[in-house]
Parts: sequence; C-alpha cells; structure tokens
Amino acid sequence: MSRLAPRVTTRAALIAVTVVGFAVILGCAVVAGELLGVAERPDGSTAVDSSITAWVVAHRAQWLTGAARVLSTLGSQAFLGPVVGIVTAGLVGRRRFVLAGLLVAVWGGAIGLYSLTKHFVHRMRPPADLWLTKVTSTSFPSGHATQSVATFLALVFVGAVWLPKARWPGRAIAFALAIGVGWSRVYLGVHWATDVGAGWLIAVAWITVAAWLARAARSIEQRPRWLPSPRSGSPDP
Repeated sequence: MSRLAPRVTTRAALIAVTVVGFAVILGCAVVAGELLGVAERPDGSTAVDSSITAWVVAHRAQWLTGAARVLSTLGSQAFLGPVVGIVTAGLVGRRRFVLAGLLVAVWGGAIGLYSLTKHFVHRMRPPADLWLTKVTSTSFPSGHATQSVATFLALVFVGAVWLPKARWPGRAIAFALAIGVGWSRVYLGVHWATDVGAGWLIAVAWITVAAWLARAARSIEQRPRWLPSPRSGSPDP
C-alpha cells in the first residue's frame, strides 16, 4: 500500500490540475464572449467581422465552395471522431496508454470547452441567407476551429513519438489544415471571424495544458517503483 500511495496521490493531483485548467480556459472563453458582446451590432457582428464576411461572400466561386466544404468536413466531429477512435485503439494495442489518454482528452476536452462556451454565450450567427451549409447551435466560438486545431496538433504530438523528424512538417500541415478549416466556416457564412479566432485560442490553451499533463503522467509511469516517495525520503522496504 505504501508503494502505491505516492503514485495515487500524484495522479490525483494531475486530475485536479486538468479540471482546474479546463475551468480556467472555459471561464476565460465565456468572459471573452461576453466582452465581445459589448462591441456587437444588432446582427451579432463587429465592424471587423462584417467587413471580412462581406469580402469573403463577394469573392465566392464554385471551386472555392467545394474546397470549403471539404475543409469543413475535415474539422467536423463526423470526421475527427472516427480518426481519434482508430488512432486511440492503435495506441492502446501498443500499450501507449498515456498517449491514448492524451488524444482522447484533447479531443473530448475541446468539444466540451466549445459546447459549454456556446451554452453560456448566445451569440448570433451571420444572417441565414449567407449560409452554404446547415447549422443549429450558437456562433461563439467556432466548434470546427476549436476541435480541429486541438485534434490535429494532438495527432502530430502522438505521431512524433514514432517519427520525430516529421514533427515540424506535421505541425506545419496541422496549422495549414486548421487555418483552412477556420476559413471554411467564415466562407460558408456560418461563423464570424472572431468566432474562429476564439476557437483557435481556446484550442491552443487546452492542448498546452494537456501536453504538459501528458509529460508529467509519462514521467510517473516511467518512474521505478523503488524510488523513494516524496514524503519518506527513502525507498520502501
């Protein structure tokens, strides 16, 4: 029992940090959404949002619409969910439990963050006559932008374990895809640009917390059982 106690205590601390980090990011997101409401016009836009949306709509083209639909699909739960499931199963099969937990936590946490933020911040979407796809929830933040950044970067983090040299190219591809997904939501007329920007910031904050926790958890898993506990200062008999 004495050997397990330090590990249990440390894991409990990591869980507590995860919960606190999630709550802090959520609180900041909600506050940002409420502050943004001060600058909003009756239609839910800001001056910057309105200008960007007007320019994008004025430059729509058939091939761009097709590209936007593909990119939007890549950032959706319908696509990312199965990808996360397949990769997680592979990680579990290789007994990479920390990495599997990180991937699921990043993806699920991103969904939780934007869903809860939408629940508290009831921002209007752009006018329905601009929509090129169907949507149901409120506008702030962009769920596609949030989960695409978080999940793409988590997949790069996981992949770098087997292909370290591909880390930087992977990050570049992840960011390029995430930017494309964010652009697609504005192009399709279902989000304001500030919704997308907020989603990106939320995702970066969340994956930063998750990556730090994954490193801490991995060090715990790799710690030999004979190491002294922090309190005793000596190995257990």
